[in-house]
Amino acid sequence: MARGHALIIEDSSTARILLSRMLSKADVTSQGVASAEEAFDLLHSQIFDLIFLDHLLPGMDGFEALKKLKSQPDTRDIPVFMYTSQNAQKYLMEAKALGAAGVIHKQVDREQLSATLDRILTGIPEPEKSESLRDAVQGAEKGARESIEQASRRITGRLSTVEVAYEELEEEVRELRLTVKKLRNEQLERSNRDRSRTRVFGVAMLLTVGIVVWLASWQTSLLDNHINNANEQFDLLRGIIDGLVELVGK
Repeated sequence: MARGHALIIEDSSTARILLSRMLSKADVTSQGVASAEEAFDLLHSQIFDLIFLDHLLPGMDGFEALKKLKSQPDTRDIPVFMYTSQNAQKYLMEAKALGAAGVIHKQVDREQLSATLDRILTGIPEPEKSESLRDAVQGAEKGARESIEQASRRITGRLSTVEVAYEELEEEVRELRLTVKKLRNEQLERSNRDRSRTRVFGVAMLLTVGIVVWLASWQTSLLDNHINNANEQFDLLRGIIDGLVELVGK
């Protein structure tokens, strides 16, 4: 059984797939929509344990949607993470001020995401730990020098994103190969059908030509017979006429 059910509000299908794959590996089911308007329609019929919300959306933007989520009794207690590439400190502070549980970058570290999900789905973390964890997921601790550990986490996050993207690309390549194979089989079948039709047409043409030649020969033979009969009758008639002429002359 899944540990939780997440709603992904993101207009990029690629970003939705990447996050959905990561959540699935963390044993969290998810459903994605491309706009905040679609999300609110879905929230009326389904229950979600947490929400990932993009900032730039068609129609209602992320912050407007976050305000509405936190103003409604049915949704105000659902943890909302802004899922964005925004990295400015002002943006992070504004998101938290509006009630966001955190800001997760689109190049998120899978292990850090899993740890965040563990804390969110098992209970409310302590404020200090929550703040520290979210800053680690955000990778945006401004005003302090990055440590080796933070740089390693950022690289790990990018590698996780590349890994998921590779898995998606591999699946698309597999589907493409199946499609190409299917098209080749269909082309081969059409080619075989065309060859069969060509053979049948060729045989029919040969038969037709043979019949025409036979008919022509038969008609020529009949014509020759008629001509020979006519010549014989003409010779007979000429003999009769010559006989009559001789009788008259005597």
